[in-house]
Amino acid sequence: MKNRNRIIICLLVIGIALFAAVEFIVIPHNNAEQDKYLADQQEPATHDLNSILKYKNKYMGNASNVGNLFYHLPLSNVGMNFELFSDNFELVVNYKDTAWNIGEEKMKSALIYNSTAAFALIDNLQIIDYNFSGASYQVKRADIESLYSNFSNILEQDNWSNYVQSKMDDHQYVEAAFQRVIKTK
Repeated sequence: MKNRNRIIICLLVIGIALFAAVEFIVIPHNNAEQDKYLADQQEPATHDLNSILKYKNKYMGNASNVGNLFYHLPLSNVGMNFELFSDNFELVVNYKDTAWNIGEEKMKSALIYNSTAAFALIDNLQIIDYNFSGASYQVKRADIESLYSNFSNILEQDNWSNYVQSKMDDHQYVEAAFQRVIKTK
């Protein structure tokens, strides 16, 4: 009987130790990794291309596809709504914040990155208008395509890493690209 009680107590202690390990080590570690991943998704230089590839579509008229794409790109933490103008293949993204609150450098790199992603993933999209409180910008497909030597293959992981993401931390490149391809309205 004493051995049986000892075994039960040992199993109870082991169970409590395992529960504590899971509750106080494993779960917080997993939550921290998830929080880091979500934070990385807000930065063009660390955004996960694979998270948006499922939104590739020939036509911009699929509103839920366009919305889901932008909800998985940098600046998705800023409230927004969309307008689609299928007659001229134009998308309007209305952000519910100012560019100043977001940060000018972050906004510029995100607009270049988001535009590149949208034009690469939505085949017939031609124009994107970005509206912030107090500022509006427009970008055209041809201008974004001019940034890259082989835009048709830009979605390949190595090309994306080398020609898009690696440039997003270069402040001079971002500023020059922004001035070249994004027009103030």
